[in-house]
Amino acid sequence: MSFKKSIQQRFSSVKKRFDVRLNAVRELINIRLYDSRDRVLNVLSKGSLFVALSTIVSLVFYHGFELDASQNQTVGYIVRASIGYYLIKFLLELFYNFQPKQFLKDRKWEALLMLFLVLDIVTINTAHVELLSALGNFIGVPGLQSGFLLMLQFYFLIIVGLEFGRVGEVLPKSNLSAPSLLLISFLVLIALGTGLLMLPEMTPSESKGLDFLTALFTSISASCVTGLSLIDISTALSFKGQTIVMILMQLGGLNIISFAALFAILRGGFGMRQQNFMSENLGENLKQSRTLVGAIFRLTFTIELLGALLLGIVWMGSFDSLGETIFYSVFHSISAFNNAGFSLFSDSLATQGIASSPAIHWVIAVMIVLGGIGFGTLSDLIRQDWTRQPLVKSWRNLRIGTKLGLVVSGVLVLFGAGIFLALEPSSSGASAHISHSFFQSITARTAGFNSVDFGGLATPTLLMMIFLMFVGGGSGSTAGGVKTSTFALVFLSAAATIQGKKNINLYKLQIPWELMNRAFAVFLFAVVFIFLGIFALTVLEPDMELLDLAFEQVSAFCTVGLSTGITADLSLGSQTVLMLSMLVGRVGTLTLAFALSGQHPELNKFTYPKANMNVG
Repeated sequence: MSFKKSIQQRFSSVKKRFDVRLNAVRELINIRLYDSRDRVLNVLSKGSLFVALSTIVSLVFYHGFELDASQNQTVGYIVRASIGYYLIKFLLELFYNFQPKQFLKDRKWEALLMLFLVLDIVTINTAHVELLSALGNFIGVPGLQSGFLLMLQFYFLIIVGLEFGRVGEVLPKSNLSAPSLLLISFLVLIALGTGLLMLPEMTPSESKGLDFLTALFTSISASCVTGLSLIDISTALSFKGQTIVMILMQLGGLNIISFAALFAILRGGFGMRQQNFMSENLGENLKQSRTLVGAIFRLTFTIELLGALLLGIVWMGSFDSLGETIFYSVFHSISAFNNAGFSLFSDSLATQGIASSPAIHWVIAVMIVLGGIGFGTLSDLIRQDWTRQPLVKSWRNLRIGTKLGLVVSGVLVLFGAGIFLALEPSSSGASAHISHSFFQSITARTAGFNSVDFGGLATPTLLMMIFLMFVGGGSGSTAGGVKTSTFALVFLSAAATIQGKKNINLYKLQIPWELMNRAFAVFLFAVVFIFLGIFALTVLEPDMELLDLAFEQVSAFCTVGLSTGITADLSLGSQTVLMLSMLVGRVGTLTLAFALSGQHPELNKFTYPKANMNVG
């Protein structure tokens, strides 16, 4: 036997004896502490709610109001105490757990967070260096130089997010339907956003804060990723206010149900009813949907990070500091991927200097497309091995929904760009005109950015834009509209009826009539709601042009955010119509209908004789 092998065997033997003794000690501790375990953990769990609420209130006052030095110090103490509480809570949960390795594996992100926090505290007390403050000094971000308090706030919000994520564990026990939970989540998000935007520090120092209506409109528009606004957020909101809008766009794009579902899945608490709803919402089957929801955050943040990086490279040297460049890049990346359309430039991307930059247009356009085709489609595309097999085979392996969505989206983009290119005169070169044409065709699919003045567009162009806004993006995406799949199925049904076909076949598959009926219901609901909205606007705004009002209503319902410039001039009643349209359009027409009805599907145990009547 070699010396090396002998050493390995001896080490393995020592390790085995150590593990046995360690397990014995753990078992003894578990037996001794079993009686106190439930009592201690229940107290910690109940205390978490009080700690979270008190700290959140403190942070709201800290960021929302101008405080003196003593008040700032008090907030610092509260945040430090809260972080200490969660650190102790985590360690005690680890100590009481019968399987500590599995506990750390299941909560690895929280464990890494706590480890980093401990290391930072040790670094501060030994070397008198705070890592985040040093990073802020290095990259030139003044906000980070305040250091430890800001870092603690960031940590606290992540920890609280993880705590509230455990709410997903009770979803299967809830009597509320998944559509109802979706609606409630958006209403809660809108209410929180409204309250935060009304705080004095959310606007520049010379302002007194937003009034209720303006804050509510902005919160709904951001949460529903629409982009319509009564104010110019680049000047009317401070850095803190713009940050709130950015957070609302992010949460609204992902939607809170996906947020809660993610943490519920990580904890193993995702019920069958919630799985079915998420499956329909994401356009995947049950098994695929369960995996997809867990990957939504990783995919979203990866794409947004890459988009922010590219925008940062393009904008390098265009702003006063690196911190400002980073914030503008991150804000527009989030706004583009979530198809929100909010911009920190007064004239959106039509601002002088930005409008003549094709690189910015194409980066944002790609982000819009990635966010608008749907998470299910992205997942399906990523799963294919495009490099090791022929493109034809990879295309055939795609789901029918993916292929249909990509084809319809491509046709609509080319159609819109062609119409814009043909009808709108060019004030710049041919290449810039082509870039503007494709960009506006893409952004009309619910993104809401504009590189030209929409108030000066010709009537046929506006009508084409209304059509593109109405269709929208892909199912299970951040985009709005009736969705490309719905439009395609309605079109195919009409074509099949004209041709006298009884069945609708696509890609060698038969489309079930249950799916067709759902598409027709979504289409009809959208048409009726848009018509009622336009009718209400014409009654409330008799002096405005019908086309401008129709454009505004379709933009609101389809969560696009494009406008001919009349949003701020509308009356209170008209603004209310637009707010309701944004909410209904974002939550989903059928989802809202099911949530409000609260009725179970009727089980027909008998059939009536078939009727016949003249149609057409």
